[in-house]
Amino acid sequence: MAKNIKLIIGSTRQGRVGKQIADWFVTTAKEAGFDLTVLDLQEIALPNFDAAVPPAYMPTTTEEGKSWQATISEADGFVFVTPEYNRSIPGSLKNALDYLVEEWKEKPATIVSYGYIDGGASATKHLQDIFDWLKILNVGEKIAVQLTQDTFDEQGVMKDADATLSEYKEAFIASLQAIEKA
Repeated sequence: MAKNIKLIIGSTRQGRVGKQIADWFVTTAKEAGFDLTVLDLQEIALPNFDAAVPPAYMPTTTEEGKSWQATISEADGFVFVTPEYNRSIPGSLKNALDYLVEEWKEKPATIVSYGYIDGGASATKHLQDIFDWLKILNVGEKIAVQLTQDTFDEQGVMKDADATLSEYKEAFIASLQAIEKA
């Protein structure tokens, strides 16, 4: 039986590239027989985590937090699609991770980062540190999508997603297989 894998789009900013990248990887997954559910943090719009007691000591009490908790609890594994902002992950992704503790534990996940300098490798490094603390199982290959100014048209849309992303296809499928096996 196939696992319930959720793909989390970590960026919420206007004009973001993450949705375009996520859409390509979701299509690629579907062609390979995987069915990913997209969790777009821009659409989910979690408020800033401000609970008086951290989730390690007390369950979330807000309606948004409870909804997020239910969504993450039902997942068997994750694909995190994150940009690199100032050599780390965006605050929106960190915020979403901070809402929960138990729901993340021992679930396999892989990271697809993207950026201009090193394809988001610094964001991946920081996210791996968070995974370690939350006991998320980091599986699969490191996928760091290298972007250039030539990747996009004047409106910020990828000119040719296949040309930009196809080199990561095999690594991504291998990562999904690793999630399935974990």
